[in-house]
Amino acid sequence: MSDRHLPTPALIFFSILYRRTMIDVSDIESKLTQNFAAQIGPLSSYFHAHCPMKRYYAKEMGPEEELERIFYFSQHPVARDKLVTLKLAAFRLEEEWMRSSEDHSARTVNIDVGIVTLENLVLATGKMFTHRLYLGQGVCGDLTLIYQNDSFQPLPWTYPDYAHAEIRTFFAWMRKILHLNLLQGLQPL
Repeated sequence: MSDRHLPTPALIFFSILYRRTMIDVSDIESKLTQNFAAQIGPLSSYFHAHCPMKRYYAKEMGPEEELERIFYFSQHPVARDKLVTLKLAAFRLEEEWMRSSEDHSARTVNIDVGIVTLENLVLATGKMFTHRLYLGQGVCGDLTLIYQNDSFQPLPWTYPDYAHAEIRTFFAWMRKILHLNLLQGLQPL
């Protein structure tokens, strides 16, 4: 019989795909801080130009050349089970931006919420699939990357954005921050 115990905490991140001609990045940062900083601590950002999923999202968000991705992340550990609550809040924030768009139905922001742990990277999603586990309240966990041989490794179903080497290096850096925080005894929020 295995013993039950709580897992180590995680770092939260938000991967934001947005239409830069309709949304200013400072507005995104302000809304994220307003909605999430109290739960997960201050946010830092990381911009990366590579985004192979632009074509996929262009159908509902607008021309590929107007779409950009930016990551926001907490450097303070949080309990892993906050992922569901944060994803639900992100759904509400996406809907708020949609209602404020010119035609009130255009999606101008896509918010991926995920956790970086010592073992893996998990994205929260509302879509069920074979490799996703139901977490509750309509939210599933998508095992996106696993940590093996001193780096994050993609899986057959990993989205191209997350499989990109530079993005995986960024998440490995986040994992190092988490590891240092845990070694220093920093308690989760």
